[in-house]
Amino acid sequence: MGRVEPVSDFLAGGGEMGDLTRAFDWSSTSLGSPETWPQSLRVTVRLVLNSRHPMFIWWGPELIQFYNDAYRETMGPEMHPSALGAGGRACWDDIWDIIGPQIDYVMSGKGSTWNVDQLVPITRHGRREDVWWTYSYGPIDLDGKVGGVLVVCNDVTSEHRAREALDLANHELQHRVKNTLAVLSAVAAQTFRDTSSQSALEIYQGRLAAFGRAHDLLTASHWIEAQLHEVVQTALAPYRTDEGRFDISGPATIVRSRQALSLSLAIHELATNAIKYGALSGPAGRISITWETTELDAGSHFVFTWQETGGPAVSCPSGTGFGSRLITRVLKDDFNGTVELSYKPAGLRCRLTTPIRNIEAAPG
Repeated sequence: MGRVEPVSDFLAGGGEMGDLTRAFDWSSTSLGSPETWPQSLRVTVRLVLNSRHPMFIWWGPELIQFYNDAYRETMGPEMHPSALGAGGRACWDDIWDIIGPQIDYVMSGKGSTWNVDQLVPITRHGRREDVWWTYSYGPIDLDGKVGGVLVVCNDVTSEHRAREALDLANHELQHRVKNTLAVLSAVAAQTFRDTSSQSALEIYQGRLAAFGRAHDLLTASHWIEAQLHEVVQTALAPYRTDEGRFDISGPATIVRSRQALSLSLAIHELATNAIKYGALSGPAGRISITWETTELDAGSHFVFTWQETGGPAVSCPSGTGFGSRLITRVLKDDFNGTVELSYKPAGLRCRLTTPIRNIEAAPG
């Protein structure tokens, strides 16, 4: 690699790769001296060399290469510094089946490419490594045509492996919880063996099942949050028929894990009660489930409503059972709001009201 005299200011700066680019004998390539390069290439090279984000250029039919210090950190001694000024196909032959079609796509004028969390292995420091990238290939203009490809990329391997580890931990947690629920169900079945206890056993196992379904939904989102619509649909799944007796509506809303669990259990209790005594105990009953943000005296509030209609006349129960306590106390605590159970003859209504801030910044 020979040395040439300093060139125009567009190659100034750029750290180690700036020095190597200025020192490279470009006249030995089809590009020729930097003073003769097209303006679009000059501008792009200057941009790349002075960026702290990993960037790379393939230019012309030979895919002559440029890259910056940030990209250099992703390379091993097998590639750096020999990749500078070299042809792309020979340099990346071992992964050409992955990147070649994407380069051809851009060079043929079809537009840009965008890949998220894409496995593109790299050989460095004597071994082939699995490396995940998020990157784009974009066209560099040359007189109205495509002269080269600009690569903007980021090595996201650590993030990818962290997600894999989290997924593994969640699957293990899901497995352990399911085993625990199965043990609890078996213990209950042994405890309530006589015929007179079967009703209590069914109630208990129904609650365990509701907890399990909510747990599965939260596992899919890493126990952070869940879409309210999915929470409702999952909780209602065992009670749905083809008769379309549930009307569900509300805007896209996120609830945190603890709220999703308590709401799932509350919906289970309400649906079970509706089958035994309420709207679902007869052929004409319906249940409306809605949520909205509304302005009350104290500001914006989230309001979730379960309303039954068309069932038998409702009367206030003589006592408060576990299901009612679960609905009123657990929902109240987890949403930091108020819960109202109304036993008007036309149908049971359960209404949860909480300041909107408890939804927007809810505790996990």
